[in-house]
Amino acid sequence: MVSFTLPPFVLVSAYCVISQTSAFRSSPRLGHAAAISRTSSAASAVAPSPPKAEARTAPSVVVGKFDSYASTFESHLVDNLKYCAPREVARAASERIANDRDGEPYASALDAGCGTGLAGPPLRRLVSGPLVGADLSPKMAELAAELVVDDGPDPIVPDRMRRCSETARLALASDAPDRLYDGVFTADLLDLSHANFLEGYGHEVREMPSEPFDLIVAADVLCYFGAMDEVLEVFSERLAAGGDVIFTTETMNGGDYNWVETSSGRFAQNPEYVERMALQAGLAKVYQSAFTPRMESGEKVLGTLHIFTKL
Repeated sequence: MVSFTLPPFVLVSAYCVISQTSAFRSSPRLGHAAAISRTSSAASAVAPSPPKAEARTAPSVVVGKFDSYASTFESHLVDNLKYCAPREVARAASERIANDRDGEPYASALDAGCGTGLAGPPLRRLVSGPLVGADLSPKMAELAAELVVDDGPDPIVPDRMRRCSETARLALASDAPDRLYDGVFTADLLDLSHANFLEGYGHEVREMPSEPFDLIVAADVLCYFGAMDEVLEVFSERLAAGGDVIFTTETMNGGDYNWVETSSGRFAQNPEYVERMALQAGLAKVYQSAFTPRMESGEKVLGTLHIFTKL
C-alpha cells in the first residue's frame, strides 16, 4: 500500500488550546463524552490554555490547506484512513426517512461544507428537490460541481464519484447526465448570504436559496469550529420547521471543558455542550451516537453523529 503523509491540519494531536472562559465551561459530568473516551487510546493530556483561544480555525487557513489537498483528498481519506463521515450522515438521513418521515424524502437539502461531494451521491436519492453544496475551499467545491448523476441500472461502484466537464457533458446532447448538485457555491457557513455561485457547470440553482432547507448536513466540517453557538444558529435559521440537521463532530477524550482545540487546528467537543447549543438555537435532539469518522495513526478517532430537528 502506498504511504501518505496527512497534512498537519488534519492530524489529531495533543490538545494544546482549551477554552477556559466562563462562557465555555461545562459541567464536571461528561456523560456521553466520558463513555466513548474509553473506546480509544488516542487521547493525550491537556496543556495550559493561552490567554485567548480562537473559537474556529481561520477561514484563510482552511482555504489554503484544502485547496492544496483537493486533488488527493478522496483517495487519501477514503482509501487510507477509512473515512466514513459522509456515508454515515447520509445513512442517518435515510433512516430518518424510513422511520420517522413515512418514507417521504426531504424536499431540499444543503450539504454544508460539501468538500469534493462525497456525501452527494447517497444524499441525491434522499432529496426530491434542490440539493445544494457549499464549501469554503474553491478547489474542493469545483470537484463537487463536476459531479453528475450516475443513474444507470448497474453502477460500476455504488455511490461512485462520477465527474464530467461541462463541455463533455453538453456534447452528449440528449444523453447528457444531470448534475448531481443543483447548485454549488463557495461560502463561509457563517455568512451564507454572501455565497458565490460556481459558474461554468450548468447548475440551475444560481443563488443560495432564501427558502429554508428541509435537511442540512455537515460531515466532518464542524471540527473546524470550537464554539458551536453561531454555526448552529445559522443552521437553525436556514432550516424549515420539521426539518433535520445532521452533522458530525470530533469528541473530547475526557475533561470538563465544552471544547478543545488541537495543535492541528481541529476542534473536539463535549456532546452535552453541543446539545445545549442546539437547544439554544431552537433545535431539539433526535439522536447522538458515538462513531468512528476515520482512522488516524492506527487509532480510531473519537466522533459523535448528531441529529437535531426544528420543531
